[in-house]
Amino acid sequence: MRTATAGRKMLPRSFIGTQRCRRPGRTYNAGMEFAVLCLVALLIGVSKAGFGGGTGILVGPLLTLFFPARAAIGLMLPMLFACDVISLYPYWRKWDTRNVLMLLPGALAGIWLGVQVLGELDDYWLTKTIGGLAVGFALLQVYRDWIVKTETVLTPKWGIALPIGFGTGFVSTLSHVGGLLTTMYLIPQKLDAERFVGTTTALYFLVNLVKIPPYIAIGLLKPESFLRDLPLFPVVLLGTLLGVWLNRRVPGQWFARVVLVFVLLTGLTLLAK
Repeated sequence: MRTATAGRKMLPRSFIGTQRCRRPGRTYNAGMEFAVLCLVALLIGVSKAGFGGGTGILVGPLLTLFFPARAAIGLMLPMLFACDVISLYPYWRKWDTRNVLMLLPGALAGIWLGVQVLGELDDYWLTKTIGGLAVGFALLQVYRDWIVKTETVLTPKWGIALPIGFGTGFVSTLSHVGGLLTTMYLIPQKLDAERFVGTTTALYFLVNLVKIPPYIAIGLLKPESFLRDLPLFPVVLLGTLLGVWLNRRVPGQWFARVVLVFVLLTGLTLLAK
């Protein structure tokens, strides 16, 4: 006797959770969802390893087109952390230790507060605020570099690093877009490409590592989350290698412009969301 499931193609166990967290009111087949996840994994690798995370801020809104916000946040963290781990090798000790140490205390405090309010805060206004900051930062940099053409290099200061670190940890916990604030802080320091990405890699590795236990505690990360992301890790690796290759071949001046364009596009994307 044929069962109800006979002749029907069964999905891999790693995608069972995907079907359950599909965005209500929309129907997508597993192939389309997997393609979107592969694109997200590739963007995460290229952006974090190549451009310090500027483009990676785009993947959150992309995922929310297919998954509820909480499910999207849970899906992103294992991929982000995998990219951080892979990126540590090519950028080992190429980070700016002073910047990392000055940003980290505020980031830890921000993560703690973010965990307390996660699920309580209306992320609509948070998204609009981050988008506005991105656009404002991009326009400010255009003003500095192309209108007044200032060559002033900003130096790390505790009075700026602490609130930026706090904002990075807080916003990153809620939506994984804290890298935008870090970029706003580091770009005016005019670090070379490798030191810029090395600094963001070291900082994000620590931030994302600290976020894992509370994400598990509040139910955003479950065993099926890791199983769902497991087939995507090779894509993250490919994107990371491509990002490192681009980082070492894009001239410093153009590198800053590429990051600036990505931040501007990110801000506009978040404002339009």
